[in-house]
Amino acid sequence: MNTAYHSQYWAHALTLRGSAGDIAALSRSIANARVDLNPHQIDAALFALRSPFTNGAILADEVGLGKTVEAGIVLSQKWAERRRRILIVVPAMLRKQWQQELSEKFFIPSEVLDTQVVGRLPGGGATRPGLGWR
Repeated sequence: MNTAYHSQYWAHALTLRGSAGDIAALSRSIANARVDLNPHQIDAALFALRSPFTNGAILADEVGLGKTVEAGIVLSQKWAERRRRILIVVPAMLRKQWQQELSEKFFIPSEVLDTQVVGRLPGGGATRPGLGWR
């Protein structure tokens, strides 16, 4: 969990690492997150946010290094930018965990789209959710 001191520390550290615009925005978007951040997680999030592939990124760290937190940082920034149509693909056994962590740690609401939910969409899911989202 971040205290006011942690938030100020990370904001300062982020400011020293890159350009003022995106760093300042990132530090504001994660200031209220209920998570202990590690430097490699900030680096991964900044990489994803600065990626030349502007429509997405793949975070593929080893088990236990905090991919959920890294993604949460990126999602927090996108959410703050009002970019709210975001598709996250995770293994079935992790869906509820991700939904819970996004809500509890980053205050980001989400909806799990499994085959039952997609089947109830107009056209029985034939619209292929996620395609064409910006």
